[in-house]
Amino acid sequence: MGLIGITFGLVVWAVMNVTGTYLVNQRVSEELSVVDALALEVTADVREANADALYETLVERGRENDARLLVTDETGTVWVDSLSELNGVRLGHGEITDITSQQMDRSYGFHRVQSEAFTLSNGEWIGYYTCAVTDNGRLIGTVMMVSSLQDLTRSLDEIQNNIILFFVAVLIVVLAVGLYFSSVITRPINDLNTVMQQTARTGFTVRANPRGNDEIAQLGRTFNMMSEKLQNMDQMRSDFISNASHELKTPLSAMKILIESILHQETPDPAMTREFLGDINQEIDRLSAIVGDLLTIVRFDSRSEKLQMEPIALDELLFDTLSRLSPVANRAGIALEPSCDELCFVNGDPIKLQQVIYNLCDNAVKYTPRGGTVWVRLYTEAGRAVIEVKDNGIGIPKESIPHIFERFYRVDKARSRSTGGTGLGLSIVQSMVHLHGGDIEVESEEGVGTTFRVYLPLVKDPYADFVDEEEEEAQPADGGKDEEDS
Repeated sequence: MGLIGITFGLVVWAVMNVTGTYLVNQRVSEELSVVDALALEVTADVREANADALYETLVERGRENDARLLVTDETGTVWVDSLSELNGVRLGHGEITDITSQQMDRSYGFHRVQSEAFTLSNGEWIGYYTCAVTDNGRLIGTVMMVSSLQDLTRSLDEIQNNIILFFVAVLIVVLAVGLYFSSVITRPINDLNTVMQQTARTGFTVRANPRGNDEIAQLGRTFNMMSEKLQNMDQMRSDFISNASHELKTPLSAMKILIESILHQETPDPAMTREFLGDINQEIDRLSAIVGDLLTIVRFDSRSEKLQMEPIALDELLFDTLSRLSPVANRAGIALEPSCDELCFVNGDPIKLQQVIYNLCDNAVKYTPRGGTVWVRLYTEAGRAVIEVKDNGIGIPKESIPHIFERFYRVDKARSRSTGGTGLGLSIVQSMVHLHGGDIEVESEEGVGTTFRVYLPLVKDPYADFVDEEEEEAQPADGGKDEEDS
């Protein structure tokens, strides 16, 4: 309310100020035009010192303009007064001295006169308008017109009252409309605030009930989306903790059973002890893999995983990764068939991208029966590099395909544990690919095989310009060739 009142006052003041300035300037322009014309009219009488003719002219023009007219000489001494009261008096008003000092050709001013000398009624605002009377460029006198501003002040007062009344009416209407819309707006805001308070007390299960398409309704829908996302995140966090606890508990329980079996033997069998220690060692490796994957997931979630980006030749990275995987594939009786259609360069972290390729190929080897084949192809498509890993293994059930990138998800839990899987590998791969601005997709059919495709943005060959420069340096200049020929 206070702000509205201040704004209202400033607007009223501005309108009154602009209106008053316009009316005053209009009055000044009109009065100075009269004085200018009068100065030209009396020039001859002033030059010839014809006081009688000058007096008659001033009286007549004064009556026409409802004003008092005076003519002074070049020193400001009144020569003729239409009221015949100030004849012979030297005037020191600024409007006169501006002319007599030859600083200005015209001048004006407003005064509230408290004496009877220059006013028609005591205390009235009056205007002084002066103009130089010249003869061949020489100042020979001044013309001064004194007129009342009572009509102007009355008009200004009337305009002021009308403006105030108008803006008061507008203010009342604005306040009424504002109160109405305020109630309309605040009601859904209060409802949304209530929902937020309930959410703070009970969790993310409460939803707003937005109506319409205004900003408040959009805010309500945005709140519902946020609540749903937070609810899902909270559920994911709970599931993550539960799954992580389960995954960690499984190898720990197995190790405890094995260790207790050894401890409870009065005369431990060396062969059995060795076997149990081997199983414990495998469980430790499994536990270490789980912890490592969990730490990687945590770094991704906290956005603390940093990439060491550099231009990478994918063909070199691909063949280097497959060479590391070859012993594993050979032991499993799986053939690796790499192919590269063309050279591809991407901007990425070589360690992370190598992990992506290794994990996908390692999964293909694990879930492909002995005698199977894993094809790894590198090619380009629509400005992107494509790494395709295809196998003729057991495939993925159709209902499981949408979930394979979820954390701790396993298609075959028994087989996954036997192969040392944690259910986090594909989730980590997807996160790494997304960090590189890429995408990953999968196609699979049970009993036929599975195909993974990784899409990464291509970059220009960083060595292309270097090679071009070397070729240019190797070629002799035309000028040198011509010189040799000559």
